[in-house]
Amino acid sequence: MAEPVSISLAKSRIHISLPVVVALLAFAAALCWGNTVLFDEDTYLHIAIGRWIFIHHAVPHVGVLSETMPNAPWVADEWLAQAILGLLYTVWSWNGVVLGTALSFAAALAILTRYLLRWLEPVPALIGMISAAGMMFPHLLARPHIFTFPVIALWFGALVEARERDNAPPLWTLPLMVLWANLHGGFVVGLGFVGIFAVEAVLVAKTNVARLTAIRRWGVFGVLAVAACTITPFGVYTLWLPFHVIQMKYALSALFEWQSPSFQTFQVIEVWIITAAVLILVCRPRLPLTRVAMILLLLHMTLVHRRNADFLGILTPLLVAPYIGAQLRNRVTQHVSSADEVFSRLARPANFLGMVVATALMLIASAGYLAFPLARSADPNAPVAAIAAARENHLTDGRVFNQYGFGDYLIFSGIAPFIDGRAELYGDEFIKRYLKAIWGQSDDLPRLLDEGHITWTLFDADGTAAVLMKHLPGWRRVYEDKVAVVYVRVGQAGKPDGN
Repeated sequence: MAEPVSISLAKSRIHISLPVVVALLAFAAALCWGNTVLFDEDTYLHIAIGRWIFIHHAVPHVGVLSETMPNAPWVADEWLAQAILGLLYTVWSWNGVVLGTALSFAAALAILTRYLLRWLEPVPALIGMISAAGMMFPHLLARPHIFTFPVIALWFGALVEARERDNAPPLWTLPLMVLWANLHGGFVVGLGFVGIFAVEAVLVAKTNVARLTAIRRWGVFGVLAVAACTITPFGVYTLWLPFHVIQMKYALSALFEWQSPSFQTFQVIEVWIITAAVLILVCRPRLPLTRVAMILLLLHMTLVHRRNADFLGILTPLLVAPYIGAQLRNRVTQHVSSADEVFSRLARPANFLGMVVATALMLIASAGYLAFPLARSADPNAPVAAIAAARENHLTDGRVFNQYGFGDYLIFSGIAPFIDGRAELYGDEFIKRYLKAIWGQSDDLPRLLDEGHITWTLFDADGTAAVLMKHLPGWRRVYEDKVAVVYVRVGQAGKPDGN
């Protein structure tokens, strides 16, 4: 009789799986990252747009909250993510925004780990997860893309698994594309890889019948995926916007997030490339040319635009895992068998009690985090004191000409800016003229101030525009600190600071 009791006790034990452990650790790490998650000027804009959506019970179709483009057509393709950020901030302030970011990051790494465990032993799976986390961590910011991380892991995991089964992706993945298209414009990469995997399926097919079957299966899925992307407030227009942004050559070259990574400073991708090169030389993985081509494409995308590093980090382990799993298994058994024996127990899915315990831990941690309001440290993107001085001098009733990076915080503060972070709203020519003017590359600054009927300016204290304003007739300074400087047109409200 002792044996059944023993079995019953064994089944009732709490078992927390490796992906759950990864989620808990990633969640804790993101919470510890805290204020750094909020150090992005666009966070202010997205929260403000999210609050606008809730107040007006609508998705904006024009450039709301802008002084210069209030009625210009604008596709708020990130409206769902913005609504989430607005809701989190409204209910729990900055703690809620960080908490939502941490949950998304943790979920993505847990999903990725679970997929990798289908082909890899635990230790190699963890290495793949860590490489992905390393590429994602520099972009761990409270912006719309953060909510796509779990979707990306699920979507690409399902695509790779479908290829390994020599079948089309399951239909349950289509709602993922609907969600992705309403969260962020990066969904076009997910669509693009449907076509790439379809080409791979056709190329590796051994008979004409198999090729036709692959074309039919992946073709039908591709059409359904494209249709899923149009289930947004903007319909088929959603498909056009990412390509419109890509055509903005000047803005893409001038704006930091779209630039190539600069290797004159430390870059995580440099570590990724060196580590990948070492693993290739040591392990000599045998990958089909199609997978090599996919990885090189992802690497190219990342070297052109740093924001694509997330795709490189998440998708690369999934692309190589099915092919190197058996090869690495022998090496793992020989060299890290003791460690893998410990992890192998965690590789199995968590049982019910394990999930209850993990969920309870995350809820307790979340409640504790929300109980203590986050103390925001100085943010170079938030000219708090300068705006307070502008209000004190009664300047905010007039029109402001602002630094590009300050536009989002102005909107967050209830002030319509001359320009903000929505590059697609303002257009390439507008941004080009604006940037050349404030960088001193043209003599357009006085004309822009006059054309816009500007009464006060808000610029970076160390920027070229602040120097230009100092020597511009008809303007005087009313405030300056280490972050920003405020000038007012002579004859307008405001008192000089005496400097």
